Amino acid sequence: MRMRVRFAVLLTALLLTGSALPAVGSGPIAAEYLVSPGASHFPQNKQNESPMAVNPVNPLVAVSGANDEIEEPDCTLSGGSSSCPFDPNVGVTGVYITRDGGATWSQQILHWNAWGLISDGDPVVTFGPKPDGRGGFTYAHGARLYFASLAGSPAFGPNQEQLAVAYSDDDGLTWSAPVVATNRTNPVDFNDKLAVWADQNPSSPYFGNLYLSWTLFRSNGKQSPEPIMFTRSTDGALTFAGASQLTPAYNNSKVGGRQGSVIRTGPDGTVYVIWDGSWNKQSAIVGTRSGDGGNKFGQTFHVADKSDIPSPFPGASFRNDSFPLVDVDGRGRLYVVWADYDYALGHGTVKLARSADRGATWTTSGAAGVPGRSAFNPAIAVSGRDVFIGFNAIDDKPAATAPGAGVVTYDAYFVLSGDEGATFGTPVKLSAAPSDPDAGSTNSLSDQFLGDYNGAAASPDGTFWFSWTDTRAGNPCAAVDAWRASNSTLAKPDIYAACPAGFGNTDIRVGKIQP
Repeated sequence: MRMRVRFAVLLTALLLTGSALPAVGSGPIAAEYLVSPGASHFPQNKQNESPMAVNPVNPLVAVSGANDEIEEPDCTLSGGSSSCPFDPNVGVTGVYITRDGGATWSQQILHWNAWGLISDGDPVVTFGPKPDGRGGFTYAHGARLYFASLAGSPAFGPNQEQLAVAYSDDDGLTWSAPVVATNRTNPVDFNDKLAVWADQNPSSPYFGNLYLSWTLFRSNGKQSPEPIMFTRSTDGALTFAGASQLTPAYNNSKVGGRQGSVIRTGPDGTVYVIWDGSWNKQSAIVGTRSGDGGNKFGQTFHVADKSDIPSPFPGASFRNDSFPLVDVDGRGRLYVVWADYDYALGHGTVKLARSADRGATWTTSGAAGVPGRSAFNPAIAVSGRDVFIGFNAIDDKPAATAPGAGVVTYDAYFVLSGDEGATFGTPVKLSAAPSDPDAGSTNSLSDQFLGDYNGAAASPDGTFWFSWTDTRAGNPCAAVDAWRASNSTLAKPDIYAACPAGFGNTDIRVGKIQP
């Protein structure tokens, strides 16, 4: 039912209990929660890619999300083979919210059909202050929650994706109408890999500004240019400025493109956009900054060179990446993490780069690693002098190891630093049970699938939150594995007849860590 500029959403209370991990000596206390609901079979049981945010004035309210297919139709059968395409009229942007510190969670799908849009996933989330009605912003009446995702529409053209933002002033009980934040200039432009951030610091001259960055995939039939793009809203996501291009667009064999941008602001209002790109023809983390609230940006700066993790890992078939994740502390120090790989050792770790001078110089170090397992999908959050890094780690296998059921498993871990990232403790396993990536699948069934990112956030009280894609409730399917191994020379199976219950089941789990 439409209510002025708001609309009701599917809201299902999930009375879930978290499983607590014991304190490690005098160290942190952690609990994990299943926040995405169960479903009978594939693809409704598929959720992945989880952002994380916490209300800056109410530490009991935390938010995650996912590509959530719970409302997608069943796969169809043609010639004895399953076909599981996305329904172009069904939203897949899931939102998961706790308002009681993690004891219970609600699940929603953002329904934008009334406005001619379909929420197409890749969700990102942030909190900021509410407009004060006088052209400024305030926390006097709580915080505003922003949720952005891909947006499809018949009006955009069959191959075009835009980005849209909706907000909630009541912690996700109701939502505004979505606002398209990107340009509709080219019918084959594909906006993707988005990030969102609101300036949360009342002392900032740009307090309340909302920033959005993304990769624009321009199809020209040759080199597929992919620049990093940027826009901002100064009125609480009612309107957005015209998109500006922060980087070159070229993408060729000598100098690759750029993806995986993230945004944070410093206490002085400086806007930082960091992404996965190149520097001197070497794979690198790079970035740029704005000192005027996102109106203009300076020259690109170099954060660190990196060695990208293999995609896929040996023994697996899910895609992955070495995209950066970023946070800024109360004194303006920048922290950037990514997954880095040593191909001689066949092992991946989490690297950390720190800057105390607004990105002019950086110190790089190893931050986390698990013996015999390679790290992927790290996320970072900072509170005071405490630095939290959450990540997944998968079994190391020889390069030629083929994927399949039980070949590799992975878990969620975290590490903590109490000295601004100078040193970290031993990684702590957060997940109570391991996950087999072979339980997850693309909708085409051709590969395993876990999504491209996890999320982390810090509460005002110093608690940390970490979200990840988990497959412990899922099951591999021998018939699908055989079809994949045959390079599709075998007949594609009917998954409902040939696969066990739980095939394709990937869930979002959230950990709550109290240092």
